[in-house]
Amino acid sequence: MRASKLVIVGLAVVLFVIASARQSFAGMALYEGRWIAESFGNDRVNIGTEESQYFEVLGIPQGINCHDIAPLCDITSTPSTGAGAWNPLGPSCRPLTALEKPRPAKNETLTPSGARCTGTPGAVHTGTNPTPTLIPLRPHTRGGFTTTIGAQAVPCDKTPPLYRNTAFTAGGGAPDNQTCEADDTVALGVTNVYLGPGNAKRGIAMKGAPLTGSGVATTTGTSFKFPAAKAAPGPPFGMRRTTEGSFIGEGPYLYSYTYANLRNDAGSFGPGKGFFSVAAPGAPLTFKNNQGINIFARVTVTPHANRFGGVMKLLGTYRNKVCYFYGGGCGLGIGTWGYQDIGTAGYKAGGVVTASWTTSFLQVYYNTQLGTFAKYDVVEQRFPWTTGTVTVSATARGPNKTFEKRVGFDNRVDGVGTVQLVSPLLTQWLGQFGAAAKFETGGIGVMQIKFIPEPSVNIGLVACLLGLAVLKRFRRS
Repeated sequence: MRASKLVIVGLAVVLFVIASARQSFAGMALYEGRWIAESFGNDRVNIGTEESQYFEVLGIPQGINCHDIAPLCDITSTPSTGAGAWNPLGPSCRPLTALEKPRPAKNETLTPSGARCTGTPGAVHTGTNPTPTLIPLRPHTRGGFTTTIGAQAVPCDKTPPLYRNTAFTAGGGAPDNQTCEADDTVALGVTNVYLGPGNAKRGIAMKGAPLTGSGVATTTGTSFKFPAAKAAPGPPFGMRRTTEGSFIGEGPYLYSYTYANLRNDAGSFGPGKGFFSVAAPGAPLTFKNNQGINIFARVTVTPHANRFGGVMKLLGTYRNKVCYFYGGGCGLGIGTWGYQDIGTAGYKAGGVVTASWTTSFLQVYYNTQLGTFAKYDVVEQRFPWTTGTVTVSATARGPNKTFEKRVGFDNRVDGVGTVQLVSPLLTQWLGQFGAAAKFETGGIGVMQIKFIPEPSVNIGLVACLLGLAVLKRFRRS
């Protein structure tokens, strides 16, 4: 009996110590985080054709197979014409030949004679020439500084792609033909009604695969900051997402795969830390596409009353791999969209952001039939986070008519509650060589940081109850 009393007393003391320790860390707060980029969206109706007649949005990272026609054939075959020649549009499938299987090792592909060529980084093989030809990069501008970072890696000039991506096939290697369009909703018939972030009626393409996670933030008044998540799961945990996905097969895209391996960088948020200083006037800010003399896209930012905002990028990569069908072949390319740069600090003057953070790079697509390269200058414009209101308009040119408006908020009471921050993005795709396509895409990052009640109150309550139990038992003995 005496031993059990001592155990109870010891447990009560331990809990009192834990409760006191938690109270001593008043500058620390537990949070749950969620990060998603809502892109290629249309909050209005009838601003374009096809899907742009309706409310639509794509959640990035995507993380689900939405391709309804690719892979066209199962894992052991390849799409072909009725005569058996390779044709990515089918309509037939034929078995892979002995020379076409097994699948080549990574960075290798088959030559027309069945031999292999190694995909040397920064080199291109032409015809049967085993000697790679280096292709220098154009100057690469990042954050206002221009550097040359090496040679551009391009695909081997060999046979068209014959192989199925096993990540997007069903059991037994059969094609996975799921479809999830940007304007699909769980409750049909609401495509002309705007559905806000997290709305239960959004379809799976709208919801995407958000970065999620939890951790500990350091707080000072209403301000807070948290460390970067490590590459491997573990403290500090933070928000992260590793996933693969595919967009629907809208011609001329035969496939469009996405690969995400993302986690949060360090973040710092508070009054005056985003677009606006604490004393900045309440006038909206406007930013325009920064290439060329014509204005094709713009961002408008209106401050929240407390001018709350901050900076937080992502670590890791988000890439997209496509087959764009033209000239009888696939325009193959893989590259980043720069989504990891969402939440970057812009350039401030006079207490407000006056220019976006901007970077540009070259993206190359290789046509398997024509043996030619299509080159695009990709220009990212990225901005800080805000609890204010942001509007992105990129409707002038390009296949995706984007008009989105998102609103941040701060509903914390005594440090407990949710802060929603929003960050706009604009990307320009400027095709080289005369009549090459030039267009803009846009979107808005949406991040929610939910601060949960401290556990010290509950721990202290348990400690008190145990203490009362100890006193009661001592009085009885």
